[in-house]
Amino acid sequence: MKQEEIVLNAMSYVGQQEISGNKGFEDPAFEAEMKEEGWQKGWAWCCVFAKVVFKNVYPERGEELNKLFSPSCIKTFQNFKSAGYVIHELPQVGCLVLWQMMKEGQGQITGHAGIVTKLNSVWEFESVEGNSNDDGGREGKEVAHQTNRKVLKDTWNGLKVLGFIEI
Repeated sequence: MKQEEIVLNAMSYVGQQEISGNKGFEDPAFEAEMKEEGWQKGWAWCCVFAKVVFKNVYPERGEELNKLFSPSCIKTFQNFKSAGYVIHELPQVGCLVLWQMMKEGQGQITGHAGIVTKLNSVWEFESVEGNSNDDGGREGKEVAHQTNRKVLKDTWNGLKVLGFIEI
């Protein structure tokens, strides 16, 4: 079952650390994987990390995934939506989750990405996220396992879930 493979692959990266300021990664092998998928120094890397995981699980779909994933979470969401992928309103294990940053009710150009690893309830899930931290921030320093993400659709300030994409 691919969902289990996705979860196991994502979990295998938990603890990977960046060099402060998005300057690279402590593990040269991890940095090489990220660069292979398009990451460049100075870039936020949550979406590129998700791409690494999905390409590991679906190597035969590499070309397709290259067209869909972008370093921008908002662009990635638009790409998957335009391509006709199933986008769930509620979390599903193994799905890509994409958020948009909201400020005073207005969508910003920034966002965040993760991979759903477990459902805790209909509205709460666990995920593995690159460029995160133990507090659940979207500008972190590591691949982190978040245990209490909530489906928030009416966010005034903070991360608003755009959807859960079945790949």
